[in-house]
Amino acid sequence: MKRSLISAAVLVLAAGAALPALAAPAAATAKAAQVTSQLPRAVSPTHYAVSITPNAAASTFAARVVITVNVSEPTSAITLNAADLAFTSAVLSGAKGAPVTAKSSVDAAAQTATFTFAAPVAKGTYSLALDYTGKIGTQAVGLFALDYDTPEGKRRALYTQFENSDARRMIPSWDEPFYKATFALDVTVPAGQMAVSNMPASKTDKLADGRQHVTFAKTPKMSTYLLFFGLGEFDRVTAMADGTEVGVITKKGGTAQAAFALEASKNILKEYNDYFGVRYPLPKMDNIAAPGRSQFFGAMENWGAIFTFEYAMLLDPAISTQADKQGVFSIAAHEMAHQWFGDLVTMQWWDDLWLNEGFASWMESRMTQKLHPEWNTRLGSVGVREGAMQRDSLATSHPVVQHVETVEQASQAFDSITYQKGESVIRMLEAYVGPDAWRAGVRAYMKQHAYGNTRSDDLWTKIEKAAGKPILDIAHDFTLQPGVPMIRVADAVCKGSSTTVSLVQDEFSRDVPNKKPLAWRVPVIVQIAGNDKLARTVVAGGKATISVPGCGAVIVNAGQSGYFRTLYTPAAFAPLAAAFSKLEPIDQLGVLSDSWSLGLAGLQPTSDFLDLAKNAPLSADPQVWGKIAGVFASINSYYEGEPARRQKFRTFAIARLAPVMTQIGWNARAGEPDTIANLRSQLIFVLSDLDDGATIG
Repeated sequence: MKRSLISAAVLVLAAGAALPALAAPAAATAKAAQVTSQLPRAVSPTHYAVSITPNAAASTFAARVVITVNVSEPTSAITLNAADLAFTSAVLSGAKGAPVTAKSSVDAAAQTATFTFAAPVAKGTYSLALDYTGKIGTQAVGLFALDYDTPEGKRRALYTQFENSDARRMIPSWDEPFYKATFALDVTVPAGQMAVSNMPASKTDKLADGRQHVTFAKTPKMSTYLLFFGLGEFDRVTAMADGTEVGVITKKGGTAQAAFALEASKNILKEYNDYFGVRYPLPKMDNIAAPGRSQFFGAMENWGAIFTFEYAMLLDPAISTQADKQGVFSIAAHEMAHQWFGDLVTMQWWDDLWLNEGFASWMESRMTQKLHPEWNTRLGSVGVREGAMQRDSLATSHPVVQHVETVEQASQAFDSITYQKGESVIRMLEAYVGPDAWRAGVRAYMKQHAYGNTRSDDLWTKIEKAAGKPILDIAHDFTLQPGVPMIRVADAVCKGSSTTVSLVQDEFSRDVPNKKPLAWRVPVIVQIAGNDKLARTVVAGGKATISVPGCGAVIVNAGQSGYFRTLYTPAAFAPLAAAFSKLEPIDQLGVLSDSWSLGLAGLQPTSDFLDLAKNAPLSADPQVWGKIAGVFASINSYYEGEPARRQKFRTFAIARLAPVMTQIGWNARAGEPDTIANLRSQLIFVLSDLDDGATIG
């Protein structure tokens, strides 16, 4: 899922009629926060046959589900998940004996329904048939409605959003990732509307009352949160990619804006089929563009039926920018990666949510760099790392692999640690074992665990075997404990044709000074500025010494794949600042980011950042200058009330930024990258804030 990483506490709840702007989850779900969510294991489902008849105007639906269940030990009751459902009938049938009617009871706080039988149910396979009714909501949980305007008047469309634990609002079910089953969905809906689900429709029958009955093909084995149903006045445009029908579904008249998303999806699917070594297994992959937006998420990876708000998918070819295209591509790459990481292979429980989201984020970045190198997104990995470290360097952080017990805890797990730290750790570990070994491990993981559930160690085992080098302990250090390692770089000693560097592991904390550091085994890549030869080591037991080919300024975390802060001694930092122009753009950005963060934490003089900025070449990447300009704006604000010091700083800052502004010019040039356009806007703002006369006129 592509989440908006904002605290729910600052968001305003809305209610009332179906609205294009969606609200927070229903208040009733908060009551479940104190209730352990996992169900008893004595009964498990293998198949759901679901029949839904929605009444969009009345915001209700009637339904029947027949669930094939395995009973592994005698039980007098079957408990499953259900929320806001009213049951009218519950009957259990087996291979032998007459059907048995069950007594039903609902626990609204626990979001469960229990069906009790007069006599214990023996071990075996049964069918549990449930008739019930439910509500069509106004919020993006369960089955919900979106209203939108058209030239012909207001229209209403229906969609589902089940992650993390809201399938139970449409289907009484074992609503946990562990309980995988197949689904056969059929719906009775108004004629003239398009019904959409994970699988293609296998049959459509016209009914005497003017409605239509649509039957969808059976899904592969999957978790409940991945089921999808949509209904409305839709159009669909399709293309074939690697033997799979790829589609984009929009409200009527919207497919002219779907061309870029469709082409991107085709190209991404081909790449993923190759990378994962397991072909996409469904016959079609739709991207459903819905009107409106949510403050909590932008897209959802339902298997074969990806849901995305249309603002994040549809583009007007006449006015769309590179940034618009990049946004659409990124979301498509993220959600399509989930078709493997998350859908085909699913975490056993929400503790390992990062296996879904961290990997999808990493594949999103990887695919963007591969298919659109002209967008120059490689430096974005530093921003991802910085976003994670902002949260992870606080005492309130948590491990990547979390302890989750409740529905509410699972909802809160979608945060910057899960997404951004997860992505950063994956990037570091891939660099440690090498991209070929990493891919071989991922392929082995996919093949062994297809249609199943896993924990993090299942992946590490496959990577370690493919790489032929230890990874488990390193992976545990970075995923089972919170925090940001810090590598202290002692003075470098050049002897002959190599340099010896001593490294000491510490911990970077923004809110606990002199914190006793946790211990990590930290993969580190070291390089001499201007020398393309790399040296690698693992800082274990708190320290390491490494010999690096060449002599000169030492770059620790060369390539910026490592998830750690780097603190240089003054003697090691001075030559690095002097050689700043020789560094690769990604290292320039990484060194700047470390220097500023360490300065704010009181661990490094903030003047060190100014030394780096002083040596930044005019030709530096726009994102490097963007970082410098952003920090200059912050420093300028810190001098509020100190006019003399502020003026001295402003003189320095303008001297650095004004030539950059002159070089890129005030007016956009045809074909210029968005990074230039973004930098131009930022420089105008910052130079104005610095009272630059040439800018403010």
